[in-house]
Amino acid sequence: RVPAPSHQDISSVITNIAKKEGCSLPQQLAQRIAEKSNRNLRRAILMVEACKVAQYPFSANQPIQELDWELYLKETANQIVQEQSPKKLSEIRSRLYELITHCIPPEVIFVGLQKELAKNCDAELKTELCQIAAYYEHRLNKGNKAIYHLEAFVAKFMATYMRYIEETFGGF
Repeated sequence: RVPAPSHQDISSVITNIAKKEGCSLPQQLAQRIAEKSNRNLRRAILMVEACKVAQYPFSANQPIQELDWELYLKETANQIVQEQSPKKLSEIRSRLYELITHCIPPEVIFVGLQKELAKNCDAELKTELCQIAAYYEHRLNKGNKAIYHLEAFVAKFMATYMRYIEETFGGF
């Protein structure tokens, strides 16, 4: 296995790419992008591209844009927590399918959804969320239709979350 590139490696690569594209990327911005990319070179390059679309010429302290699909995934997770109904599950299925058709790997969708959903859970519910995610991610790896496993994960979490909310706040 090859280790992920260091922050310094990523910073130098994206600076070099920007130079070849005829752009001037400030060193501070390159370093911040390298740190925010979690040592993922592809992600860092996409972040530079998003920053250029948002504001060019670059400035050293400009905000780093999040990737569109990550924002879409966060919105999807928020919708799951806001309402648990068959209609909402159908809408979530469409959103998950949209992510898959844009070549976001199902494993990445699972991890992203789990991280975002965990932000809205207490310790007891987080444990159950991790168990549910592990179960359906394992089934995804064994199966061949990612959307079925993602939708089943969301449905199971919705049912678990609704049960938890009713048990916790049932008397109000």
